[in-house]
Amino acid sequence: MSRNHPGGPVHPVEPHTFAGGDLDRSAHLRSDPKRIAELLEAGSSRFLPFRGLDPLVGTEPEPDLGWLPRCELDALVDVESAALFLGLEHDGARFALAVPETVRDGDLGSRAYAFQGVREVAPLLAVPEASIVALGRSLTAWHATHGYCSKCGAQTSMAEAGHARRCTDVQCGTVQFPRTDPVVIMLIHREGLCLLGRAIRTRRYPPGLHSCLAGYVEPGESIEEAVRRETWEEAGLKVGQVRYHSSQPWPFPSTLMIGCFAEALPGEARIDASELESVRWFTLVELREAVERWDEARALRVPPPLTIAHQLARAWLLERSG
Repeated sequence: MSRNHPGGPVHPVEPHTFAGGDLDRSAHLRSDPKRIAELLEAGSSRFLPFRGLDPLVGTEPEPDLGWLPRCELDALVDVESAALFLGLEHDGARFALAVPETVRDGDLGSRAYAFQGVREVAPLLAVPEASIVALGRSLTAWHATHGYCSKCGAQTSMAEAGHARRCTDVQCGTVQFPRTDPVVIMLIHREGLCLLGRAIRTRRYPPGLHSCLAGYVEPGESIEEAVRRETWEEAGLKVGQVRYHSSQPWPFPSTLMIGCFAEALPGEARIDASELESVRWFTLVELREAVERWDEARALRVPPPLTIAHQLARAWLLERSG
């Protein structure tokens, strides 16, 4: 949900899914191997297993993260070399930990636990827990794909308690850090109408689904420049004013969605057929119905509330209604 601020941008009252975390990341501890070793051994420390990129979740009575003590994981994985330090809670340290694909749902913990897809479970979790999932999933995905040095090709090893990887070739020693890829996502509007697009069918969009235009920010490009370029490339429209709304971590695997409102200048929309199946202008009434009936298979609907695209549409409606 969002609140309207006359004369200024619309800000969300509640953070987007995956945002709003309150974990103390304690970045200063990452470079203190002795302290991290102590935390790995501490009885109060808890570990969140990821199978593939799916977190362990308690399913009863309500979904929550499946934090486990180290003693339940030592037989499955080398905790010392694989645990990724997330931060500190009031009652102890928190780590993420990739476990083998062979681990079954019932193999861990004494409660009803299951590994669940992030898209499905994140909206059901408390705000701070969904934020932790985003952090743990992004780190886990990055380590799974950066086992070799980008400079010399030698193997890398984990460093900085899981927040870096270092080349094992002593003559190279290159250190890599996890990256976050910025993506602009914009609700294009003009004269009380908004522009939504439908991705090509190979993207497996459900029937009737339309969304905001979006694209990666390129090197040497500002947010505003990226909004204007992507809108021109995908829809053939020039953009005037660009107004920032909010951002959302999006751990698939690790992007930052930068939400904006962008006012289109006069001109006819045209599509980039390699990206979009169609684009069209929608009225306030049409958009309101698409937001309210987002989970129904019909002629027009927007992505689910999990996404910043949904929240941009909702905020734009609220801004117009006052």
